Amino acid sequence: MGNISEQIMDDHHYHFALHYVVSPAPQVYAYMQCHEDLSQTDCESCFSALKQKANRCLPSDSARIFLDGCFLRYDNYDFFGEAVDPIHDKFNCSARHLDDESLSKQFEEKVIEVITNVTIVTKRNGRFGQVEGKGGIATVYALAQCLKFLDNKGCSQCLDEAALRLKGCSKSGEGRAMFAGCYVRFSTERFFNPNYQKKETRVCAFTFLSSIGACIGYKRLSEMRKGQVLLGTVLCTSSLNFKYEILERATDFFDNSRKLGQGGAGSVFRGTLPDGRNIAVKRLFFNSRQWVDQFFNEVNLISGIQHKNVVRLLGCSIEGPESLLVYEYVPNRSLDQILFVKNTIHILSWQQRFTIICGTAEGLAHLHGGSGIKIIHRDIKTSNILLDEKLTPKIADFGLARHVAPDKTHVSTGIAGTLGYMAPEYLVRGQLTEKADVYAFGVLVIEVASGRRNSVFSEGSSSVLHTVWKHYKANRITQSMDPGLTGRFPENEASRVLQIGLLCTQAPVALRPSMTEVVHMLNNIDYEIPPPKQPPFLNASVISPSDNSKDSMMSSFKSF
Repeated sequence: MGNISEQIMDDHHYHFALHYVVSPAPQVYAYMQCHEDLSQTDCESCFSALKQKANRCLPSDSARIFLDGCFLRYDNYDFFGEAVDPIHDKFNCSARHLDDESLSKQFEEKVIEVITNVTIVTKRNGRFGQVEGKGGIATVYALAQCLKFLDNKGCSQCLDEAALRLKGCSKSGEGRAMFAGCYVRFSTERFFNPNYQKKETRVCAFTFLSSIGACIGYKRLSEMRKGQVLLGTVLCTSSLNFKYEILERATDFFDNSRKLGQGGAGSVFRGTLPDGRNIAVKRLFFNSRQWVDQFFNEVNLISGIQHKNVVRLLGCSIEGPESLLVYEYVPNRSLDQILFVKNTIHILSWQQRFTIICGTAEGLAHLHGGSGIKIIHRDIKTSNILLDEKLTPKIADFGLARHVAPDKTHVSTGIAGTLGYMAPEYLVRGQLTEKADVYAFGVLVIEVASGRRNSVFSEGSSSVLHTVWKHYKANRITQSMDPGLTGRFPENEASRVLQIGLLCTQAPVALRPSMTEVVHMLNNIDYEIPPPKQPPFLNASVISPSDNSKDSMMSSFKSF
């Protein structure tokens, strides 16, 4: 696989290249081709992705892999010139359908018309075509491409067969035909570059040794990542860069047994580098321009931060088929997995909880200005606090973080975060200041002390914030403490901590302390804590959806 990829990367002047490896049988033939609307850089990125996917099919002696921008096939016979393969040719229809029967009929007619037109355009253009069917209830986009080794007759045969099969998807919002000699796709969403300049599409065929087996696959690659070239220029020469292959081997090819957890932005795996160091590798979900924002945030904002209570970024990889972030390995998982797991063997003591609260406060104070720049995390919660072997807390997951310029008091931005931790002014008006982190920290403090999760969907007066506020007003605030502690905590210290949590969750922004002030309150027993003046919770009924929409609402807020 490496030989074919390297040859294509180096061959900038030919549409087709043939490469032989002189060696004993069995021989295997391989072919890769990009869609003609891809730039050279995007084509090379797509080829790199194909190489990685193909490696997972070995030692099988045949494979087909379709990505959104390119195609790979290898087999144990000379398939060049093959237009159709009745056994292995595939087509796929999406599950999206129109419910209105009259509109559905109009849509079907348009899809059939667009599929017919794109095959005509492709034959006329010489193996590549794009069509847009505008008007009516939806615009339909279509793309078709024949592989370079086909003659005109073979191209026409493949397109006609693929179009015939794909017209069976006319009730769907998207369909793809993946044939031996061509590829045809339609969708109600634009998926190609309409302004492409016709260019050379580099392809390659070659012969090499392989074992015998069987593998056929289909994978989807999202549209090429805007900003990747710029980011690559910066990182490829820096000490932050890791080779994708090294990280893949370090995690046993992202084996599920190495999975540490999964969040809204990606999955995290434990890895071991060749030098024996343990690392955590974050595999970002690659589905939109959100990838760019999260990647730049995590690399640019925290790569230079050195603080004992902020997880350390060791580096990243952008050269493979997916983007990876590499962090120090924190062995004791996240705080929520220890704090809220029922029947756990180890119940956090009060001293351990107090240390976690203080450490998290110090880390946030550092982010809010102690590092020389102001960073707002935007998603402080128990699942984003990691614990090392000594239960030292480390703030993690900076995918939603924002930098605030020195001359700005706030940032106006789209709502992102987790319900239950979002400050009211941010949730309602989208105004983001460091006091949004303070609010989330207050919720976290109360959760750690009480051992209960906060939920905006709690009925009546059962939410943890409401309970703590009620006990505070009745001068019995320590009744909010986690029953699992069985009273083993200093009442004065616990009372101060809960009161600090209430201060941080006050509705008016001006009444919340800064994180620097919070650190002083926690570390100085003589520091007089002012009484909270406002109820520290939102009326759940104002923002709570109906029961059947709770899950979708939670997901939408977490996925911005």
